[in-house]
Amino acid sequence: MSLQNKINDNLVRYMELIPGTSAFIDARTPGSDLKDNFCIIGAGVAESSRQHVHIRETAGFNIGAAGQPPGIKNSLHSHRTAELFVVFRGQFRFYWGNDGEHEAVLSHGDVISIPTNLFRGFEVVGRDYGFMFSVLGGDDSGGGVIWHPNVIKDSQGHGLYLKADGTLVDTIDGDQVPSESELMPLLTEEELATFDSYTAQEMMPFVALRKDYVPTGGDFDTENVKQYALTGHPLAEYDFQVKSEDEVSIMAYELSEGGSIPQHSRPEKQVLINFDGDTEVVLTHKGEQASVTLTRGDVFNVPEGASYSLTNLRGNSLTYCILGSDKPTKL
Repeated sequence: MSLQNKINDNLVRYMELIPGTSAFIDARTPGSDLKDNFCIIGAGVAESSRQHVHIRETAGFNIGAAGQPPGIKNSLHSHRTAELFVVFRGQFRFYWGNDGEHEAVLSHGDVISIPTNLFRGFEVVGRDYGFMFSVLGGDDSGGGVIWHPNVIKDSQGHGLYLKADGTLVDTIDGDQVPSESELMPLLTEEELATFDSYTAQEMMPFVALRKDYVPTGGDFDTENVKQYALTGHPLAEYDFQVKSEDEVSIMAYELSEGGSIPQHSRPEKQVLINFDGDTEVVLTHKGEQASVTLTRGDVFNVPEGASYSLTNLRGNSLTYCILGSDKPTKL
């Protein structure tokens, strides 16, 4: 396979994303319907076998996305592995706690790493359709979603049933109604009491607001380039703004007009999300070279063992780099 074909197989254009509308148990619950769920790299925690997955192969983490109109909620749930979000369009009200009693509103370029063992949900506020990228740690994402019992109760009567093995049964699409013994058991009050709670102030160390990005000591001594270390392990070589043990980390590269990052490689798995502007990626792999231009919202799964450079082609560009380690090696 040529390097250009390999690039094409590892590129997901924002305008070509294919949503799933019944990926989870709450997909038809009034107030939680009208959601688009995207599996970009890896199947993540999607419960439906009918969910489209753009790139199935993972290397330590999954990349997905959520899109929804104003007023539509993603219901209270928890994860056993890391869940990080980067808001791309619109404004999202995140709420968390066993009753969703705490909240914060995030917008374009804001990043949050939500702790495990904590119920969380989100809804779009304002007037615009909201879209954000998600990162899930681990190849299998820890065995799926843990739903608040009220979410499972509210889903009843809408044709979706969650089985104890984490698979979704859709009777509207022709699946058989499962027996009572096959269904996911509801969490008890005692089990609910084991989940954590954070005040809004306690959650702020897990948030990097776009307006507060702090340039870090760069790996590249290059003009017109700002490098940001956003989320990663507190013991990492980089001074990450959000210090959390997520098995993944997030860098960002902001290139002003004429800015570029030279050819380089990392030992960690990398995925690029082009957030703003147009960015040219020149890839070198096994002696072969090829290029691709990333436009706003495109996702590129960097082939393992490849090196690449980034060049800003228009205005200011901002590109996130998701790394398959929360303690990446400094270049």
